[in-house]
Amino acid sequence: MGIQIKKRFLASLLFLSLFSCLKAETLSEDHQILLSSDAFHRGDFAAAQKGYMNLYKQTNKVVYAKEAAISAASLGDIKTAMHLAMLYQKITNNRNDVSINKILVDGYAQMGQIDKAIELLHKIRKEEKTIATDNVLGTLYLTQKRLDKAFPLLNKFYNQVHDEDSLEKLITIYFLQNRKKEGLDLLQSHIDRYGCSEQLCQKALNTFTQFNELDLAKTTFARLYEKNPIVQNAQFYIGVLILLKEFDKAQQIAELFPFDRRLLLDLYTAQKKFDQASKQASLIYQERKDPKFLGLEAIYHYESLSANKKKLTKEEMLPIIQKLEQATKERQAWLAKTKDKEDAQDAFFYNFLGYSLIDYDMDIKRGMDFVRKALALDSNSVLYLDSLAWGYYKLGNCLEAKKIFSSIAKESIQAEPELKEHNKIIQECKK
Repeated sequence: MGIQIKKRFLASLLFLSLFSCLKAETLSEDHQILLSSDAFHRGDFAAAQKGYMNLYKQTNKVVYAKEAAISAASLGDIKTAMHLAMLYQKITNNRNDVSINKILVDGYAQMGQIDKAIELLHKIRKEEKTIATDNVLGTLYLTQKRLDKAFPLLNKFYNQVHDEDSLEKLITIYFLQNRKKEGLDLLQSHIDRYGCSEQLCQKALNTFTQFNELDLAKTTFARLYEKNPIVQNAQFYIGVLILLKEFDKAQQIAELFPFDRRLLLDLYTAQKKFDQASKQASLIYQERKDPKFLGLEAIYHYESLSANKKKLTKEEMLPIIQKLEQATKERQAWLAKTKDKEDAQDAFFYNFLGYSLIDYDMDIKRGMDFVRKALALDSNSVLYLDSLAWGYYKLGNCLEAKKIFSSIAKESIQAEPELKEHNKIIQECKK
């Protein structure tokens, strides 16, 4: 190969190499645009922002700063978004770009510069008059309590989309204007037509309760439940019925759904249906192995048997006492395992068990030990003090029994028939 041919060949290689480099650089920018755009549309706004910022630094093209600003705003990094938005305006001298102005509105609003945000939103509305813009503007007016301007904008938005956020804003305006009935009517109407999320249902129940409108709450949630009898709707309807003390109706609905058994237990107890309560407590104990429910099973069984009797026989009391003893033993093992502490319910069980052992003369001293455990948890309980005094009386130590009763306020004794009877017997004791 001649020298001239070699030179031409080398020159061609150099040209191709330079062309390839230039082409690679062009493709690199295009490739980055594709990657950044893809990241944005996938919701990976951090990657999109980083990609567009790299493009801006490499090319100095301000359009990439704009895209980075939009990505930062979507990410929630409003500080960076505002910085880039202002940079875009400074370089382009363009104050009418809607996307950039929306970012600035968000920034001003978050910084508490509401007047600036409102002024800019009015400018945006001239270019883009949408209900979404009306919603933002109405919300900003609401934050300033300019209710006359906020209401028509938010009302227009709500009437088209019927979303819960704008509903809550409208109700807030009604309440601020002391138009309670209109606010509650709107709330009920919305739930009747569109139902409610768990959050709105809970807020609605709280609102009805706050204004002591439980009958309105009952009507609203009854219709919601009847229209769509699902667990959530049943739960709120039951909640209202419990507040109204309509326990029987609440029980009927609760029995149709797989609620936590403790709900039915509470409903049975509230209605003094102790036989059903005892069985329910037994089921909970079998499922959870929590000894507290074994104790409740025994207590409610006692209440069920004593409903039509003044006092149970020793034979009837024996299995109840045995079950309570088992519950207290298992409870100690439970506490050792969970590192929990004894509470008021433990005190109640100790006293019930102790008093039963004392009153039925089964084991007075052991019964008094249980009562002392109850008093260690609640030293001021007049019922527990009465149990201990009754134990001393049963042992023939009337002096100590009288001493304990002397520490109980007279009005407390008079308020409890059993204490009143015990006090009379003890005071008459000559031992």
